[in-house]
Amino acid sequence: MRWLWTAALSLACNGNESSEADPNGANNANDPHANEGPTEPLIGVVEEAVSRPGTPRRPGPTEVDGMVPIDGGWTLLGPKTEHGGPQGGGPMGQPGPPPGPSAADHQAGGSERGGQGPPPVGDVTPLTGLQVSNDPQTWESFGGMLLEPRVVWVRPFQIDATEVTRTQYQAFLEDTGYRPPYVDEAWANDGWNWDQTVPPEGTADHPVVLTNWYDAVEYCAWAGKRLPTEAEWQRAVLGTIKQDRTFPWEGGYDPSRLNHGKMAEPNFDDSDGWFYTSPVGQYPLGRSESGMDDAFGNAWEFTADWRKDDWDDAIGTQITDGWVDVQMTGPGIYVAVRGGAYFFDIAPNPAGERNHFLPELRRKTSGFRCAK
Repeated sequence: MRWLWTAALSLACNGNESSEADPNGANNANDPHANEGPTEPLIGVVEEAVSRPGTPRRPGPTEVDGMVPIDGGWTLLGPKTEHGGPQGGGPMGQPGPPPGPSAADHQAGGSERGGQGPPPVGDVTPLTGLQVSNDPQTWESFGGMLLEPRVVWVRPFQIDATEVTRTQYQAFLEDTGYRPPYVDEAWANDGWNWDQTVPPEGTADHPVVLTNWYDAVEYCAWAGKRLPTEAEWQRAVLGTIKQDRTFPWEGGYDPSRLNHGKMAEPNFDDSDGWFYTSPVGQYPLGRSESGMDDAFGNAWEFTADWRKDDWDDAIGTQITDGWVDVQMTGPGIYVAVRGGAYFFDIAPNPAGERNHFLPELRRKTSGFRCAK
């Protein structure tokens, strides 16, 4: 059975969109996804079952300067079934790579923001040139859940092996004077808000959270990188269409491979060693084949894509076997996030790791990693 989640359920997955008043800013009790698989050694995975909290992270064999290379490949981008697989089938077999170069060189890196970033200020406002209809129509968002999955070629690129840590984000703040992670609400004073450029005590190697999509865009630009597109993120984490993975690892769901939550309230779960975020790289057996740690769990990860319901809003080039350089562009109401978090239980429905958040909202569950 295939599931299409309505706007109401999608909002439930997002939690309280107007406030961080709930314990995590995301009510995972209604988040979706679940699945299966075989077993073989993973590239970059530490073979012994070292998943003890507080152990030093060991870089994978392909990791250079904190990034791992991702080969080009086909992925099926779009909504998933309740068990985590794509809705609809992919092509028979594995299509070949598209011919010729493209304007998008994913190995070049750089800090191009394109259409990303908050609205301009000054003489131009978000209302400039606004045409008000005499017959307004109700606008509905289904969080991209009604899209027909699209076969997408992802060009070779590099992606951070870990989520951006608070130490890394601190360097960005000190160099630029950018606003620190801070939310003026009572819950955020309990070990979440930063003291200027200083993160909460004992969390330096945890993923930075309490950042919104715009903050993530600015950090990646400062670092000479960018946010990964959703297609890139999926290719790096779940492999190619031919590999047909539901999780970053081979096989079915394994709670020892990620920092996760639980369905039962209050949704926090320290059976994996951590009640909230953990230092990055604490679950080596959950490392993806490409060498990415914490792709599932720990913190939700922003991508460069907006979350919309019509492929007409996406850029890309159609070729014989599918599409190339696909990205859902803004502006819009939601942005695409992936991977789940420490407050999210992926076991009942792995497809729930494909989610959408308001770009301006700062949650204590959302972080990011960069690509180039």
